[in-house]
Amino acid sequence: DGRAVAFGCNAHGQCEVPSDAGYVQVAAGCLHTVLLHGDGRAVACGRNLYGQCQLPERPEGYTQVSAGGQHTVLLGTDGVAVACGWNRDGQCDLPALEAGVRYVQVAAGYAHTVLLRSDGRAVAC
Repeated sequence: DGRAVAFGCNAHGQCEVPSDAGYVQVAAGCLHTVLLHGDGRAVACGRNLYGQCQLPERPEGYTQVSAGGQHTVLLGTDGVAVACGWNRDGQCDLPALEAGVRYVQVAAGYAHTVLLRSDGRAVAC
């Protein structure tokens, strides 16, 4: 039914996932968790020291979430990616896209982000 279950160290609330049903994706960062509902809403729990759990609201919703060490990257239904959280190494400085190009996949590493574009090119920050 799409319910998420988390277990392990919960020192910062990263295992206190909402008990809703209907999740289609989960991502675990260093001390935070991000979940994606089937309707495109994203939620986060856990340590929010750098704003990694303050997910930007988008009326059109998201299609993918990824959790890095202390940052979160989300892919909108329109192919635009957004990031929030720790940006000491530029991992939230997502490159702008040219007209007609979209992002199709996002991946957050510990202190970097990789994005796949619709033209097949991958970019990293």
